[in-house]
Amino acid sequence: MESKNIKELGKQEFSNVRILVDLPEYDIEKDTRLLIPFSYYQHYGLMNRNGDVVVEPKFDRILDSCHNSSDVIRVGLHYTYGFNMETKGPSTYLGTKWGLIDSDGNSILEPNYNGIGVSDDKKILTLRHMDGQYEVITIDGVVIIPKGKYLWVDTSEKGLIRVNSFIDEDKKWGIIDASGNIILPLQYSNIWNFVGKKREWITIEAIDEHGNKRVGSFNLKTRKADF
Repeated sequence: MESKNIKELGKQEFSNVRILVDLPEYDIEKDTRLLIPFSYYQHYGLMNRNGDVVVEPKFDRILDSCHNSSDVIRVGLHYTYGFNMETKGPSTYLGTKWGLIDSDGNSILEPNYNGIGVSDDKKILTLRHMDGQYEVITIDGVVIIPKGKYLWVDTSEKGLIRVNSFIDEDKKWGIIDASGNIILPLQYSNIWNFVGKKREWITIEAIDEHGNKRVGSFNLKTRKADF
């Protein structure tokens, strides 16, 4: 545990931190969330502030808080997988398949994904399929980036998405917009993360024709690069 302060730890690892309350002392109606997670026999569901069950307790994980009607919630089901090892017997591991529901408890995506990234405006979804390939769709299911087009795809923020792929045997980074248009071509050796960082600009890195590293910046508002 990196932080000894629970509030700070909760900011860093929201999905891993839970605070237990004594139910008789907890006033549901004062909870500001639109939907409130609860557990029942080791499974999780969601209730409203009246205590009515909106989503039956059938999930192993609930990742997001729901405060507004526009919010979506990532929900997960555990599954086991294993490998046969040459030096010992098979090893078994526990994983999570993720799905998505809306603030009314309706299913948007069934739990069939290795990961789901939700954009800051809740309109764009980055899907990581169980085979490791990425796809980007709108919340209504319109495909923006077809599965497998890029090696790796980040979550959309500020209408921008980091992507990378192998070009001439080297991994190259670029940035596209939420419509799939290329904003920075895939020619950079590194592009720093900006999801959840509240940054106005990020560092970008390129290798020139002489093999020298060049470091510049990319303004997330003007969408211009500068070296």
